[in-house]
Amino acid sequence: MGFNVSGLAINKNYENDFDSLQKELGWNLQKHSVINFETASANWTDDGICDVYFSEKGTLMFIGMDMCAESWGLKNENTLTFALSETSMAFNINYCENGIEKRSIMEVNGERMQDEGQKLEVEDRSEDTSEIIWNQIEVVIGKRFWDIAPGEKATRYVFGKAQPAAPKIEAQPVRSETENKNVEIKKWWQFWK
Repeated sequence: MGFNVSGLAINKNYENDFDSLQKELGWNLQKHSVINFETASANWTDDGICDVYFSEKGTLMFIGMDMCAESWGLKNENTLTFALSETSMAFNINYCENGIEKRSIMEVNGERMQDEGQKLEVEDRSEDTSEIIWNQIEVVIGKRFWDIAPGEKATRYVFGKAQPAAPKIEAQPVRSETENKNVEIKKWWQFWK
């Protein structure tokens, strides 16, 4: 079967400043319950749910895959927006530093549909795109995903309004998207769903 997870990793622990994080993202989250990390990181986060885990140095939010098609950037932090479906062999990576997109990868069945920006350091030690995601999560939140104990505390939130679409992020370098590339990306996203 394999992992099917998506979300947003941030290089700052927002546990005591969660309201300002919501404000910057444009989200309206309402606390639902305390859960464990195993539940938070389970396959296929339902739409309308946001499961949050706080590491010592970061915040890891699991959200529905539809919300992870584009970058979620924060003006003063580094973020990794990711979608990983080992079932479909489809992967999406958008990495931002201080709100500017630095790296974007979209891959389906071993074919890179998009490969833009500066190569991440973890790419040199990652065998495939899924490993890039796992390794970059570690870089961003300061803790290896696989070292988080299943019983560690996480919090489930629900979106109070319709889920927001990702904001447009200033990309660097500027992308030159052709009509064919846009068509391929749309085909990929339909495949993902």
